[in-house]
Amino acid sequence: MRPIRASVLLGLAAGLLMGGGRLALAQTQPAPPAGAPPVRANRVYGEKPPPAVPARIERLSDTRLRVGAVQVDLQKKEVSVRGVINSVPLIEFVVNTKDGYKSYESAIEADSNAIDFNLALILIGLDRSRATTRPRFHFDPVPPNGDPVEVWVSWKAGTEEKRVPADELIYDDGAKRPLPPGTWVYTGSQFMPRSKAFLADVDGVLIGFVHTPAPLIERVDAVPGPFGAVTLNPTLDLKPGTEVTVTVRALPLPKK
Repeated sequence: MRPIRASVLLGLAAGLLMGGGRLALAQTQPAPPAGAPPVRANRVYGEKPPPAVPARIERLSDTRLRVGAVQVDLQKKEVSVRGVINSVPLIEFVVNTKDGYKSYESAIEADSNAIDFNLALILIGLDRSRATTRPRFHFDPVPPNGDPVEVWVSWKAGTEEKRVPADELIYDDGAKRPLPPGTWVYTGSQFMPRSKAFLADVDGVLIGFVHTPAPLIERVDAVPGPFGAVTLNPTLDLKPGTEVTVTVRALPLPKK
């Protein structure tokens, strides 16, 4: 394996950070709600600062790269990362970062930070500048937009390989069914105006569905409700600790 030239990495990192200096932590955030699973020390804001730059890009073949623990397939325009199922009663996010703050309400903990995962998404052609509408606050009713992506999760059940779209992980307890197929887009997360903190790393989330500012990828369709009625799909029988792979594929841009 040999790394991509330093000049390329630096250019990509500069684009990732939008010219905005070192990443910094936001001010201390409120603790998780009562009854949430215990939070490890480095899942609390202020304990573990986000990385200032992405990991080194390694070339595995002519069409395959690796950024930290994230695999990149340039030919298929796919990014994949391993993770584990969290032990959570309710969910608001599909995937959180490794040791991410939002693990107490995320279905999957990925083996990556947000900086590396975002760089991998940039490498398959996703462009934050095309996301002209991003969530402004928690449960924003305005649908986000951005480059379209497909998201799925796969795992082994005995000798069988299982794979479901991200929508099927999300179970609407009121309707007693998983969410119907929806549209997912790359919004690229956001930066806090004064500290230049990258919210995806500060909040520790990669993929969400309730329209919040931090995730890199959001579901466009209406947020299921009411709050507290959304869980990890019990029909999939995904026990806490089950190893899974999360894959994101860049889809063709809509024609203007």
